[in-house]
Amino acid sequence: MRKLLRLVVVAALGSSLVACGSDKKDEFGAAGVKVTSDFGQKPTITHRDGDPDKTLVTEVLKEGDGPEVKKGELLTANYLGQIWRDGKVFDNSYDRGAPSSFPIGVGGVIAGWDEGLVGKKIGSRVLLSIPADKGYKSTGNEQAGIKGDDTLIFVVDLVGEAANDTPLDANPVTPSTPTKISVSGPLNAEPKVTVAAGTKPPAKPGKPVVFALGKGKPIEKGSQLIGRYVVYDYTGKKQASTWDGQPATAQSPAQPGAPTDQLQVGPSPTGQTGALDGLAGIPIGSRVLVELPASKDQAGKTVNAFAVIDILNAFPAPKQTGQ
Repeated sequence: MRKLLRLVVVAALGSSLVACGSDKKDEFGAAGVKVTSDFGQKPTITHRDGDPDKTLVTEVLKEGDGPEVKKGELLTANYLGQIWRDGKVFDNSYDRGAPSSFPIGVGGVIAGWDEGLVGKKIGSRVLLSIPADKGYKSTGNEQAGIKGDDTLIFVVDLVGEAANDTPLDANPVTPSTPTKISVSGPLNAEPKVTVAAGTKPPAKPGKPVVFALGKGKPIEKGSQLIGRYVVYDYTGKKQASTWDGQPATAQSPAQPGAPTDQLQVGPSPTGQTGALDGLAGIPIGSRVLVELPASKDQAGKTVNAFAVIDILNAFPAPKQTGQ
């Protein structure tokens, strides 16, 4: 009888010990990584002892209820990157006070991001354990302290996505300011722009002209916009467009046309003002004509132009390093 009891006790203790060991293992999740804090808050990352996985590991820590991220979109996200080897946090957007935006799925970022984030839902917090072959490869990144064989850990909060066919949530309106420039076309495609013959550029840029009034919140001063645009001169010749792709360079492959986050409504964190400052107060979702200051082309010739901008979203401009 005593022998039987001892066997029962040993069996019970054994199962408890196994369970404790299992809890310890589960504490670190599929990637061997533990993350504290909630979506939108700067995370703290710890990982299990030993070497990391040799393959890309993706774990959704919190699933959002937004649309799925698609290849070729501009993804807006908050993120923190940490080196497995020494625990160094080499980059994060939380300290800058604003998310960052990247073309996703098209080679504009490291392969681990392209493969790990396409298909995830906006509003999700995603953990990535990225081996060197899907990170900075054998060259590493000396400035960031990343060696050629380093595995990188990222926690990424997916904030928003935008594409060239993302429809504006807006109603077309008749411009309140008379203009000789016609802007038409659907609100999910490059606008059709016509400049009346003989139209001369203004002596100085005037106020923005709204062609479709968005239903979002008014743009605040000091914002960074997610948007798309087309630029014309006053002869009616197109000068630039975010709907047009970018050719390959020595640093990056060819990129399809996509929205941009390089639209600043001043004043900037350093006090700078710019051509888009007049957009403050206009609702997000609007299609707006903005007259641009005269500039010089590569040959030194003066160029007078205007832009038609689709405003897809707005975020606080990031703080400068060291602020």
